[in-house]
Amino acid sequence: MKRLEDIPKKDIFKVPEGYFEDLPSIIQSRVAGQKKERAFLPSFSFGLRYALPVVILGAIGYFWFNPAKPKTAESILATIETEDLVAYLNETDLTTDELLESVQLDANDVDHLEDEVYGEQLSDEDLDEILDEI
Repeated sequence: MKRLEDIPKKDIFKVPEGYFEDLPSIIQSRVAGQKKERAFLPSFSFGLRYALPVVILGAIGYFWFNPAKPKTAESILATIETEDLVAYLNETDLTTDELLESVQLDANDVDHLEDEVYGEQLSDEDLDEILDEI
């Protein structure tokens, strides 16, 4: 087996004469010769300069002239289908008396409900079908 001392030493890297003495001046000349480059593209700066303020003013104008309207209970209930409300009330343990205690109706509401419930004109055939179902 060979020992480390027995292996001949060779200098495989050769440095040119005066390389390290000239290196700082070479680097300095390359850095000084470079031009400064712009960070943004011209089209992007155009967008920032003109389009962005227009977009911001448009958004401010939209929210200024179209304020969010608070939703009332009536508007929320109007979005729910009648069948879904009936199904919900059938599945809960809420009785009619409990429901009527929590609802405050004025004379206009009562008249409107009466017109909807009793205002329908049913034919004799429709009445017979309803009586058969009951």
